[in-house]
Amino acid sequence: MIAGISATSLTFIALFISIPAYYFYYRRKDPFLLSTARVAFYTATGLIFFQAVLLMMGILNYRFDWVYVFSYSSRDLPLYYLISTFWAGQEGTFLLWLFLGSIYGLYIIKKNKEEEPLVLSFMNMVMAFITMILVKKNPFTYVWELNPQAFAVGQIPVDGNGLNPLLQDPWMVIHPPVLFAGYSSTMILFAFALSALVKRNYDNWIKTAYPYALFVGVTLGAGIILGGYWAYTTLGWGGYWGWDPVENSSLIPWFASLALIHGILIQKKQGGLKKTNIFLALVTFVLVLYGTFLTRSGVLTDFSVHTFGSSELDLYLSGFVALFLGISVLLFLFRVRDVEQVKVTTGFFTKETFLFWGMLILLVMAFITLIGTSSPILTGLFTTASNVSTDYYNKIAGPFAILLALFIGISPVLRWKESSEKHLKTLLIHFIVSLFIGIIAYIIGVRSFLPIVITFVSVFMILVNGQYFYYRIRKKNHNYGGYLSHIGVGLMIIGIVASSVYDKAIKVTLPIGSPKEAFGYVLTYHGKEASPDGKDKVIIKIDDKTTHAKFYWSEYSRAYMVAPAVQNTLLHDFYISPIQIINPGQNVNDNTDVISLKKGEDRVFEKMVFHFSGYDMDNHQMAQGDVYLAAVISIKDESGKLLNEIRPAMTMKGEQRSVIPALLPGTERKIIINGISVENSMISLAIDKGEQTETLNSGQDKEMLAVEVSVKPLINLLWLGTIILVIGFSISVFQYKKQDIE
Repeated sequence: MIAGISATSLTFIALFISIPAYYFYYRRKDPFLLSTARVAFYTATGLIFFQAVLLMMGILNYRFDWVYVFSYSSRDLPLYYLISTFWAGQEGTFLLWLFLGSIYGLYIIKKNKEEEPLVLSFMNMVMAFITMILVKKNPFTYVWELNPQAFAVGQIPVDGNGLNPLLQDPWMVIHPPVLFAGYSSTMILFAFALSALVKRNYDNWIKTAYPYALFVGVTLGAGIILGGYWAYTTLGWGGYWGWDPVENSSLIPWFASLALIHGILIQKKQGGLKKTNIFLALVTFVLVLYGTFLTRSGVLTDFSVHTFGSSELDLYLSGFVALFLGISVLLFLFRVRDVEQVKVTTGFFTKETFLFWGMLILLVMAFITLIGTSSPILTGLFTTASNVSTDYYNKIAGPFAILLALFIGISPVLRWKESSEKHLKTLLIHFIVSLFIGIIAYIIGVRSFLPIVITFVSVFMILVNGQYFYYRIRKKNHNYGGYLSHIGVGLMIIGIVASSVYDKAIKVTLPIGSPKEAFGYVLTYHGKEASPDGKDKVIIKIDDKTTHAKFYWSEYSRAYMVAPAVQNTLLHDFYISPIQIINPGQNVNDNTDVISLKKGEDRVFEKMVFHFSGYDMDNHQMAQGDVYLAAVISIKDESGKLLNEIRPAMTMKGEQRSVIPALLPGTERKIIINGISVENSMISLAIDKGEQTETLNSGQDKEMLAVEVSVKPLINLLWLGTIILVIGFSISVFQYKKQDIE
């Protein structure tokens, strides 16, 4: 559309004018330059608002002649999903970034007039680069311009491609805007830090930047939490955090922003960490840019199901990172020698010492996560690109969680500037209570060393911060947001340990109408239920309560989509995730072994090592309307000798499927594909046990539902902790002007 494309180009011109106008006003104080800069920025803001409204109107009015609307929306989408398609693709999210950036700019003009010239000069530089990306890949491009072979000029498609079924969830309406509010606001910290370097104002800049740092912390944190809850309740794999590159791309800058918040507290009270805080403000934004490059350039397409595919924006995105990383490094190195060194502390048992060690832990965790997330790129420089396993992150996160909780638990009782060992006596009662709770945890079954230590220090952190939170409330001192956030972190850690380390999971086959027991619950499968939106459900009765889990064929994804049924109780969640509906005569029964394989990993079964390397799909059969899918699995003996490469397969057409078995090496035992988890790149295999009475080819006379059933203890503590964390952060944002740091 000419109006939309023209508005994008004019936005770039307006921002390009405002950048030097603002900068030279700072140098010369010429009112004409300030007026020019503001007019240019207001013009760009108006054009951005116009584009946002235009795109939304195009989505709501089914303008399928626009490539963006055609790519992500369709007529069958409900209104709320239709609205969410605004940020379903790259162009929409970049426009959302610009929209939020223009709002931040208007707020700074109103509230921070002294900092406005340089801060907006740097912010507009970022926004101009994003606009340049949108000039290259514009949401208002006509479909026949992008694909002239498929569409004649002026031809308007009857319907669009639709929204990915994984994104058709109410959380899609909330989660991305919240997360992007955090992403986009990091450029405010970047702009304030560069402004401080240009002005050589290494002290006062933090007073203005502090509330923005808090805003980054609360929005990024809330976005991460919403994403985790979305994954838990929607994707069906039973977890809320998988250390996926897309997840990590928001976690890494969040760690950096938390370190910055605590660094600012030290600088405000002690005058130290001036260089560190400027560095952290710059690196938080650069990490967001790097995460944008990783998830949108297509470099991690083979290692994450959440990233965008290959894109023509690779060069632009890498230039985005290189430009602002270069500006940050050069200006920081050029000015850093001017920063006065200030000794931060005179003793070990001081508040600033423990805050500093907490900052260091956050930064080490960020760095380790960054290395793991970048491993496909780093390994690809020297050999075949590969990704680290989740164990890489999990084994490191535990010890660091202990140290972090310990520092957070001790620091509230300490004082600024002077060592205060005498105040450590007040920790004794909390230590004893925490130890007592740790003993109780041991008695009820927490026997592993790391989980019990994490539980102990987390309870200790909650008790200490809870005491100071109560003290502030009683004294009507509103400076309690930090203590409340720390209580939330403690609850989160306990919930994470309990629900992930001590969860129990089994696979159960439920014949229709026949009850089966699992973890003390009686489960009965009552068949399928059609849904008007095409997302059919399976009906499962848990004791006397009926619940539903989604299980349906998606033409969009050419795969079966699942969503779990979750029964929440005070002490645990009972989680049921569908795996497969087994129709009569489909050649599967209970007399089988079931193993799950993740792509690229080994699994030992009966002294044989199974390695799942990927899928083989027959394009000829797919062209005829059938989907032929074979799992490529190599089987070795214990010495590493290759026994055979097998290819159990299945054919699918709509809801009709049939299996093509393979044989276990050296036996007549059949192996078939039992289920596929697209989200986790996993496959489930059913292996004939070899008994003479019943084998895989005996068939069934009843439809059955294969499910994975799990119990997740104390997971409510995780969700409660996240809510308390966000509330504490929000209180800090709104109360920052009244805060008197002690």
